[in-house]
Amino acid sequence: MPEAARLLLAACFLAMPGAAAWAGDYADRTILGFSPDGGTFAFEEFGVQDGSGFAYANIYLIDTERDAWVSGTPIRVMHESEEETLANVREEARQRAMPWMTRYGVAPGGRTVVSNPSSELSADPYSVRFLTDLYANMRVHAWTLSLTPVPLPEPIGCENLGPVQGFRLVLTSPAGKARTIHDDTALPASRGCAQDYAIADVVTDFPEGRDPVMVVLVHVISQGFEGPDRRFLAVATGFQDD
Repeated sequence: MPEAARLLLAACFLAMPGAAAWAGDYADRTILGFSPDGGTFAFEEFGVQDGSGFAYANIYLIDTERDAWVSGTPIRVMHESEEETLANVREEARQRAMPWMTRYGVAPGGRTVVSNPSSELSADPYSVRFLTDLYANMRVHAWTLSLTPVPLPEPIGCENLGPVQGFRLVLTSPAGKARTIHDDTALPASRGCAQDYAIADVVTDFPEGRDPVMVVLVHVISQGFEGPDRRFLAVATGFQDD
């Protein structure tokens, strides 16, 4: 579903009587940082499920060279009780993730160079132009990241929920060299019945003596129990700031 149509549909739901029943569930996120060599990136995803009212917190550690989850992660915490607070669930997730965070030396770091939260309605969900570091107004160094939804066959269990889509990400350097850094050919089970996507964040890291690293956080949009839900996934890539 195109972003404009999705937003219009959401606005119609909010204008209806009993609009609270169409609340949906938009996860929030916290960037936790990188390992000293830039080889591991971590972020936290958290919120309260629509329908059940259960608080959840997930901590993802990404191997930036392989663009894959670190073995043994993500760490997921959710208790099937509306009495369990989000603060407690988040703290439990962080405690459970601590051995991995310590093993890889993940600490606050990197620079968030793009940030489009779910509440941002004016940004283009499919394209951003940005600097990879603070170059003042030297726009000659601008990079472009473009996301294109890709229609895919419906997995079992996703019938009658609307078109199911993957996505393609293309990164274009300041010199105009375009490179595809992600291209779905099938929908991973971890995404459920994803229907749309949006660029959420771009985070860069310049580890000493190593090639720089870029991580793109992508909103995954799907139909939830009470409306559209959003979660996050990470795409990691190296880059040369040419």
